[in-house]
Amino acid sequence: MNIGVDARPLSYRLTGIGFYLKSLLDELQVVDPVNRYVLISNTAVPYDLRNPNWSKYEGRSARSLTSTPWMQCFAPSLCRRLRLDVFWSPRHHLPVFLPPDVRRIVTIHDVVHLRFPETMPLQGFLMERLLMRLSLASADRVVAVSHATRSEILRRYRVAPGKVRTVHSGVPPFPPSDEERPAFLRPNKYFLFVGTLEPRKNFERIFEAFERIGAADQGIHLVIAGASGWKNASFIQTLESHPLRPFVHFTGYVSRGILRGLYENALGLVFPSLYEGFGFPILEAMTTGAPVMTSNTASMPEIAGGAALLVNPYDVGEIARAMERLVGDAEMRKTLIRRGRTRSTAFEWRRAALEMSRLFKEVTCH
Repeated sequence: MNIGVDARPLSYRLTGIGFYLKSLLDELQVVDPVNRYVLISNTAVPYDLRNPNWSKYEGRSARSLTSTPWMQCFAPSLCRRLRLDVFWSPRHHLPVFLPPDVRRIVTIHDVVHLRFPETMPLQGFLMERLLMRLSLASADRVVAVSHATRSEILRRYRVAPGKVRTVHSGVPPFPPSDEERPAFLRPNKYFLFVGTLEPRKNFERIFEAFERIGAADQGIHLVIAGASGWKNASFIQTLESHPLRPFVHFTGYVSRGILRGLYENALGLVFPSLYEGFGFPILEAMTTGAPVMTSNTASMPEIAGGAALLVNPYDVGEIARAMERLVGDAEMRKTLIRRGRTRSTAFEWRRAALEMSRLFKEVTCH
């Protein structure tokens, strides 16, 4: 069987879908020694191939803004040239005009464009609106990364339930924590938020709760680790003149080694996002020994599995009370850490890779 993979998420700085794809491909190289895989991208794919049956097709269009038109234009002819039996997109969109004999699988991580369209950049919103419905209609199988995401797909689109499968992701791996955190961040003296700074992540209510509990009076800081994001200029401008500004730190995008150190030394992860299709930071915190506070909505209770403090993300009071508990209740923190480590072991990339390989076989047998 010849399987083509949309590998564009590997061609740029890795974020959520990039880590998802890399981690899954790492295991597929091990668990599937028979089938041939071709990683397809508009530009270079800096990913190590260790399986002799794997190869790459790398285009010459390096601009990320042109990657979607490139894939839509070139994928159909590439499928014929490479004699693909299956085309898998790990990022919501299938090429529209694939040959009819090529089986199609698409992974859906969330439906943000339907739930919180106002939180998205315009280009991303338009692409989701234009291509997701077409991709769901043409796919032979749809992979949802959580039961919550599967339910959203079935509720919002006309898709046969039998072709939508939940395949939980694993925990993005970390290298050893050999990079030092900033010196002013003392262990157990800061809350950590991980994610792109954009409205869906609820950072304004996080800050309001941080202010409400008088954290600075206790020498406690708030660290926001992630890309600069969008639609946050008003918040950042307000923060610049706020008395608590010395206690709030934006790290920007950090290496996995630094991120691991931030998790390991945090009072806890504060992640009351308005909506997540999965929520990698929840499991990253759990596997590194950080207690977790997250939302009681969407996929987050499913992923947390009783090993986190759950809050209403719209209720600043609830967020503040949970933060106070993370500061003041040492026994509760120990319990959350213990439960979190156990919970994180339920999410394995090897299992996800085996389920994906079965799906590749399944679609070619029908």
